[in-house]
Amino acid sequence: MKPYIKYGLIGAGLSTVWTLIGYLMGNESQESLKWIGYAVIISICVFCFRGAILGIRNMKNGFISFKEAFRVAFMTGLVMGIINSVFSYFYFAYINPEFISFILNKAQQDMLDKGMSDEQVEMAISMQKKFMSPAMMGVFGFVFMMIFNALMGLIMSAIMKKENPDDVFNG
Repeated sequence: MKPYIKYGLIGAGLSTVWTLIGYLMGNESQESLKWIGYAVIISICVFCFRGAILGIRNMKNGFISFKEAFRVAFMTGLVMGIINSVFSYFYFAYINPEFISFILNKAQQDMLDKGMSDEQVEMAISMQKKFMSPAMMGVFGFVFMMIFNALMGLIMSAIMKKENPDDVFNG
């Protein structure tokens, strides 16, 4: 199995388990815990990208270019992103459908707290509802995840590249 598939599956599995643990513990509704969730997700990405890049680097006698490392990280993130987007759809549609209502109610309260009029709040909430279906949450989650994974892939590739000094085609 290619390292990016292996670590993409591991990353998707770990983030799915983390999401389910958070759901069971009620972490989603606790603003103070969101940073812990972000730290865990970043750690999962770092672990998986590192593992996939090292896997390819080891196959290439300990060397990997920045371009190759980024491709491996991106492909790992793509596998994670596809699986997590499908999971997100099922999560918001069947496991935790009330979370969308929670988000909309919180947004409504935040707008009222900022002094927006009832008409402004109603218009804003009606616009947000259009983008808050399980399918749209999965699509937007995938897009966000691919942007995040690309940035993480750039960082990890820059850190983990190890150019072959004997490679005449090297930069």
